[in-house]
Amino acid sequence: MEPKREFFPRLKKTVMPRPYFATEKDILGQRGTAAAMDAAIYGSNWYLDKEQGLIEVYEAGAAISFFNLLPRKNKYEKEGLYLRLKIAYRTTENANVNIRTFSGNHVTLANSLTGDMYDDPQTYWWVTDDLTLNINSIFSGEKLWLQRVDWEWMSKEIIYEDEVFGKNTILYRSLEDIQKLYQEKEITDDDVKDFLRDKINSDDWFAKKCLVMLREEQLMGEKLVKLFEDSGLELS
Repeated sequence: MEPKREFFPRLKKTVMPRPYFATEKDILGQRGTAAAMDAAIYGSNWYLDKEQGLIEVYEAGAAISFFNLLPRKNKYEKEGLYLRLKIAYRTTENANVNIRTFSGNHVTLANSLTGDMYDDPQTYWWVTDDLTLNINSIFSGEKLWLQRVDWEWMSKEIIYEDEVFGKNTILYRSLEDIQKLYQEKEITDDDVKDFLRDKINSDDWFAKKCLVMLREEQLMGEKLVKLFEDSGLELS
């Protein structure tokens, strides 16, 4: 059945906030601190205590974005560095706060009346694009206070825990080696040949295509009917 359409001469317009496009900031330094009170806070069930520099959370729902307070996660990707992030917080006795961390994992923070640091080791593998903490759950009547996020650029070179006392835990680098990583390299004929060799070694389909090209002249010498018969095709 064809629906009957009516005419509405007067309609309400939709009112919404004007879009805000934040300007990305280039956060410099090897390590630093981002104050929670400077973060962008979305959702409900939170209170900003400016005197103490804390965000007080008393129920689930808040999303706390540090997007403009922390460095871009892939800034030093070429150098094999990653952004290690630690959250300074305090809770009431039985808060059992569950959050989505900067690594995208869901973690229940240890309760701490005097304050604690959550060091997120999973940022070694992944850091979320939005750099946002989400408060998933908190026990009724309990509270969480967020103070700051400490950040540091660290090397992805691994030392296992049982090797700490036998190896140097500091990676020393030269400026010259790092500068070479960002220099535009002139592509030579040998570079292209090496690329093709690697491609043939790693990609069987590409290797077959190369063989087909090599056989092209040989096949062009065959008669048309024989080529058709060898192809396995049938006349429709």
